[in-house]
Amino acid sequence: MNKIFICLLLCSFPLMAGEGRRTGNLRLDLLQNFSDSSFTNTEISKNNFSNGKVNPFITGLYSFVIPGAGQFAMESYTRAGIYFTVEVAAIATAILYNAKGNSQTDKFQNYADAHWSAVRYAQWINKYGVADYQPSVAFSQADFDAIGNYDFSKINAWERGDYGSHTIGFTHVLPEHGEQQYYELIGKYNQYKFGWDTYPADGQGIPVSDNGNYDGMIPKQMQDYSSERGKANNYYTAAKTAVSLVVLNHVISALDAMFTARYHNRIIESNVGMNFNQFGAEPDLAAMLNMKIYF
Repeated sequence: MNKIFICLLLCSFPLMAGEGRRTGNLRLDLLQNFSDSSFTNTEISKNNFSNGKVNPFITGLYSFVIPGAGQFAMESYTRAGIYFTVEVAAIATAILYNAKGNSQTDKFQNYADAHWSAVRYAQWINKYGVADYQPSVAFSQADFDAIGNYDFSKINAWERGDYGSHTIGFTHVLPEHGEQQYYELIGKYNQYKFGWDTYPADGQGIPVSDNGNYDGMIPKQMQDYSSERGKANNYYTAAKTAVSLVVLNHVISALDAMFTARYHNRIIESNVGMNFNQFGAEPDLAAMLNMKIYF
């Protein structure tokens, strides 16, 4: 019944205006009828048939720069709040876990500098790393002094097997002190266990041979150090994940804003307002029609 009434009402506009010709375009027919000279002192709302279209690219760009900005501009406040909240939370998480990673890194590096010695490691090499002992390739006191000052050139030569049959060689070469690989290797590979100060030593303070018992002679100190270094890596991984979430949030928010803008542009809301102060000689007719047209 309501639909029939609306149809009759719309069809009556041309008759009321004294204009029988219609274009078939609802919006143009309405504007033509409401502006007909039969109505005097007639006011049409300023917002009549304003479609309120937005540029999807610009809206998406807003949300790409600041997640939720495009949604906020289209008055989608809930979605804007969600994207902005995710952005703030992800950034805060990245900053927090990066700071925790830095703090943990300082902690395990300071511990390594206090409890792992390249000199002890070199002493073990000097005593047990020689297949056919040759004084000419042994560590001198000057070599030990240089190693104490973080000059690892003599150690590296032994690790690489540069002295041929007089050295056993190793699978890894000790990096320079202070490098990330330096702190990783001394807590990861068995060849560096001899440098930890809890590793057993002889009466002269030289680390003893493990006699091939590699796993059984790994000091707990080295295992604990490796665990502490792992915590720092976990913190940094969490920070990187949060940064990835920040980037993803920007992209998703931008795409959502673009699709929302396109959907918004498909819906045209028209508000038709009529205020008749006079119809012919009778000044007592007034009417208002609100209509939404969806495309």
